[in-house]
Amino acid sequence: MLDLGHVVAGPFAGSLLGDLGADVIKVEEPVHGDTIRVLGPQADGHPLWWKVSGRNKRSLALDLRTEAGREIIVRLAESVDVLIENFRAGTFERWGIGSEYLLERNPRLIMLRISGYGQGAGGTGRPGYGRVGEAVSGAVNLTGESDGKPLHVGFSLGDATTGLMGTIGILAALHARDLTGRGQVIDLALFESLFRMIEWQIPLAQKLGQVIRRRGNVFPIGYAVGGSFQAADGRWLTISTATAGAISRLLRVVGGEEMERDPDFADFEARTKPGNMERIDRKIGEWVGRYTAEEAISRLEAEDIVVSLVYDATMMMEDSLIAEREDIVEFDDPDIGAIKMPGVVPKLSETPGSIRSSGARLGQHTAEILGEILGMSGPELDELERQGVIRRDGSAG
Repeated sequence: MLDLGHVVAGPFAGSLLGDLGADVIKVEEPVHGDTIRVLGPQADGHPLWWKVSGRNKRSLALDLRTEAGREIIVRLAESVDVLIENFRAGTFERWGIGSEYLLERNPRLIMLRISGYGQGAGGTGRPGYGRVGEAVSGAVNLTGESDGKPLHVGFSLGDATTGLMGTIGILAALHARDLTGRGQVIDLALFESLFRMIEWQIPLAQKLGQVIRRRGNVFPIGYAVGGSFQAADGRWLTISTATAGAISRLLRVVGGEEMERDPDFADFEARTKPGNMERIDRKIGEWVGRYTAEEAISRLEAEDIVVSLVYDATMMMEDSLIAEREDIVEFDDPDIGAIKMPGVVPKLSETPGSIRSSGARLGQHTAEILGEILGMSGPELDELERQGVIRRDGSAG
């Protein structure tokens, strides 16, 4: 598999498949490599995010801006099952290595193409990042206080969900190829994955004229009751109820039988009337604020109400269930020593994935890959490196 992606969306798809056993060749420009190599904090001069993002991948430092670099990519594409790219739409066509050309050279190739607005005429040449995708999807419109500005979440949600959806597309295309013998192109715009996940916003707008917007702690369409609340000891917990029985029990816990029987909260229609969900939210907040987090959780769980602490990274590393499920693993990185990172997800019983390597040094596998797949050796590699087409020393993290 060729991973020609950069930053998050494309590389995340490659990472997920690498975890599950795919041989992923990460193609990076030879001078600086993938942008993630310089994003975020470092340990001993080595980028921590890259150590996770680049795991289970071999690094091929190759300049696609050169004709020689593109010729190498075409030759490699003839030999692989999957190619992932998330350049601005139209870039590959401008370089003469568009999907039609590559599929002509390798009719069995699966090509995942991620871009801001898709590969059609409306998307060509337009820049787009994950946060733009989040905004277009409707997700940002639904996040934040009702009287405040729209908010993004604190990680690359739009990119990561698009990488995940791209992985699903790759697996489906590989299955289809087993049946037809033909490869195909998967075309994903950065807004489409989150847009698909918010299933109800379009039919509610079309059929009921309801344009749903953010409501802070309140679920925007009112069927679920709960949210995040701060306990007396300063810690936060989240409560989630969606069935009639669970909502009734929660109302009884926080407000007694009087609140449980209040006609303003009796059913979905009543709760969605203006202000009613906000009243429930305030009552829950007041109730939680009277107890420590453990006390509140104990009282709620006694009534079979779903509740949890809001975790941070330290809590995750100390949690027995997360340890039991091996959702955090420790890997011995050659540059920075033992590093903890997320484990493999999902967990397959017969063919479990594994972490075989952390993020490689830039160009660490260039000679290995070009020799193994294309039969290139000494003088030819020397000349390509002299021209700046490749890098093979692997000296930079």
